[in-house]
Amino acid sequence: MKIRSLFRRANSRPLWLAPLSVACAPSLPQTQQHIYLYICIYSLTSISVNGSHRSTIVLISTTREGYMKAHHAYSLLKSAPLVASLMMGSVGTSALAAELGTITIATQLDLLTLNSSKNVTGWHRWVYRNIYDPLITLDENNEIKPALATSWERIADNTWRFKLREGIKFQNGEPFKAEAVKLWIDEGKKADSQARGSLALITEAKVVDDHTLDIVTDGPVAYFIDTIADRMSALPPAYYKQVGAQEFGLKPVGTGPYKFVSWRRGDRIVLESNPEYWGGAPKADGVVFWVVPDASARAAAVLNGEATLGTAIAPLEAPRFESSATARISASEGGNRPIWGGMMMNRPIFQDRRVREAVNLAVNRQAIVDRLLRGYGKPMGQLCATSMYCYDPAIGPMPYDPAKAKSLLQEAGVKDMSITLHAPQGPVAQANELTQIIAANLKQVGFNVSIRIDEASQFSAKLYDFDNKGKDVGDLFIYFYQGGPGSETTIRSLTNSKGNWNWQYYHDAQVDAYWDQAQKSFDQGPRQEALQKLSAKVRADVPWLFLYEPLSVWAVSNKIAWKARADDQIIIQDMGPAEK
Repeated sequence: MKIRSLFRRANSRPLWLAPLSVACAPSLPQTQQHIYLYICIYSLTSISVNGSHRSTIVLISTTREGYMKAHHAYSLLKSAPLVASLMMGSVGTSALAAELGTITIATQLDLLTLNSSKNVTGWHRWVYRNIYDPLITLDENNEIKPALATSWERIADNTWRFKLREGIKFQNGEPFKAEAVKLWIDEGKKADSQARGSLALITEAKVVDDHTLDIVTDGPVAYFIDTIADRMSALPPAYYKQVGAQEFGLKPVGTGPYKFVSWRRGDRIVLESNPEYWGGAPKADGVVFWVVPDASARAAAVLNGEATLGTAIAPLEAPRFESSATARISASEGGNRPIWGGMMMNRPIFQDRRVREAVNLAVNRQAIVDRLLRGYGKPMGQLCATSMYCYDPAIGPMPYDPAKAKSLLQEAGVKDMSITLHAPQGPVAQANELTQIIAANLKQVGFNVSIRIDEASQFSAKLYDFDNKGKDVGDLFIYFYQGGPGSETTIRSLTNSKGNWNWQYYHDAQVDAYWDQAQKSFDQGPRQEALQKLSAKVRADVPWLFLYEPLSVWAVSNKIAWKARADDQIIIQDMGPAEK
């Protein structure tokens, strides 16, 4: 069993190899040392999706060290029988290594689930977008393109018909059919799904035939196609029924270019290439999503070559890359994850509009953008970020006016009011520093402020505790929402009286009416007018502490060609090797 010590999956225990199941051989002449590809084939039990059969594993090495290990193993077992059909069936055209090798992404957060129907937040979709294919997708220019669906049309005011791609299989061999998309929608609308807010306007999905699906909405929804792009996907019905939703969230199966390998909670998610991918050869051999909570450590990981890409880099770290020959900074042109504050309007302290306006006037947004974000951001004064269709350029940032804030509090009869400022670590970048700045601003106008910082999952659980009216959420909480194309459903869910994400309990009949108008109008003129009126009404009501839209700042290895997308997505198939 010497071989067991030679081959280890990255950051895992030794693989348990079946006896005499390994064979290794060079696939290219040794004279071409800069493109060695040594392939080792071995069997591994209990690694398949359903655990019922032995799987064939292919290990590709492109290094001298890897070659020596592969060659030694080959020498040990060169007399072992190897079935030719196994060699051809397992390697075939996939024997050549992918052009990017292994891509390692240092992220600020771990996932809550790998079940794409249960969570559609941005950092979850970084992983999902590479395991699953969406129904429709956005390209780098935010143009909607086909993916699992080849075409779509509105056949009634409230019904969209999708024609689905034929000949696709899930990574476990199940055929992709319309029932797979219907299952995703049905699961996503359940009470245990974070995604239900995005799907609230869908009443049902109907299978017309194996490759035709109708989606029925609650009345006309003008922005429906934008909303589902890169969110809606498909689940393999037989496997999902076999293992259940919870187990599927630990061992997912999709139709995408990369297959799930392992998930070590709080550490990393490992994917491997799917050689049968319908969309062409995967660009990488494997992908690792490595959880590195500290922004400085993520920057260092890319600078020293441990990671290929680093997410949510603190702007304070950007100068470290200015003289680097190994890595660079790539920033988005618009903010895609606006940071805002929710004032709990179901509590007496924020039921007076003057108090809410005072909170807004007390905070110096421009100073936060200039000092904390080093210019990588834009102050806000409305619901929608500049990258969104509902953005109204006529509404400027909320002004900084502490003198007026004090006057409003005095007028409202408020003195020495105590509030709790609450934020999550991770979803809100530099949460500690940000809350300290906001607290200092509020204290200057007369508030007594205590700060509470929670781990992301704890914070989320408190937000979604609707049964207890969010009793464990601070009086003023800081959070983000996923902006960019297709985010009108998100904004609606945050501000509509019946919204699934209306965590601050803001209820206004006029706002609800404006949302209904915008939703039903496929004519851009009336729709835009309704959205602008809605933005003006929310600005006047100030249920939020309007803060800023941070530009997404990424650390990128100079080994790859890649730049930040407008939608903040990480799609490995977008990447390529850097030009020499």
